[in-house]
Amino acid sequence: MRWLEKIERRLDWVHFEGLFKYLTFLGVIAYACQWARKDIADQLDFDRDRILAGEVWRVFTFIFSPIGRQGFTVWGAVMMFIAVRVAFLMSDSLENVWGSTRTTLYLLVGWAGIAAAQFVFGSGGSLGGLLYYSSVFLAFATLFPKVEFALFFLIPVEVRLLGWITGVLLVLSAVTVPGAIIIVGPALLPYALWVLPDVIQGRKSLVKAVQRRRKFNVDSLPEIGAFHRCEICQRTERDSEDLQFFTLPDGKEYCEDHLPKQG
Repeated sequence: MRWLEKIERRLDWVHFEGLFKYLTFLGVIAYACQWARKDIADQLDFDRDRILAGEVWRVFTFIFSPIGRQGFTVWGAVMMFIAVRVAFLMSDSLENVWGSTRTTLYLLVGWAGIAAAQFVFGSGGSLGGLLYYSSVFLAFATLFPKVEFALFFLIPVEVRLLGWITGVLLVLSAVTVPGAIIIVGPALLPYALWVLPDVIQGRKSLVKAVQRRRKFNVDSLPEIGAFHRCEICQRTERDSEDLQFFTLPDGKEYCEDHLPKQG
């Protein structure tokens, strides 16, 4: 989308290299804070009334609310370690393809869209934070579909399969959870702006490439030669099935319309 690229060039100064890594660090801190306060997630949730009352931090910290509800256990710590590594992989991969400006804009638009939707239509609990990370994961799964993760540390699974599962769950949540579509839409806005057009364009390019390849294969086939050709008009049996040809003693061939008269 050319207009989007123009906006990116004008906002080139809006770049925060490794932004998603820093957000991951803050998520780890939110997770560790459960040692001190088990209700930390409630303090991070988006709550419009409390924000208007002065708890402005909730506008930003709602994306860490789901992490604050995980429960501080040994297994939870292991899963958090894996999640951090995956988050770092996604951050580096997206920035390598997009650069820090587009990646930063993707993250900011996702956060702003979810925050605005919750502020206008009411709190979505932990759903806003979950949708935020799902949007980033969908972008990664679309751009790097063949990356493999070891499910349960044993089963290799390509990330595109996990991406499809994530997409299906988002659609189901939008359809089945009352009011969820109001937040799901803004959460997927950056995906619709930056990822989906490239996917569509890539499909179109693939179709065009297949068509060009087929045309080349057809054009490169040798033309079947004609058995008869008139010396005068150069017509062959391929021009008319009813056309008759005659070969004279000198070896030359003529159609019936241009057969020389014998003196």
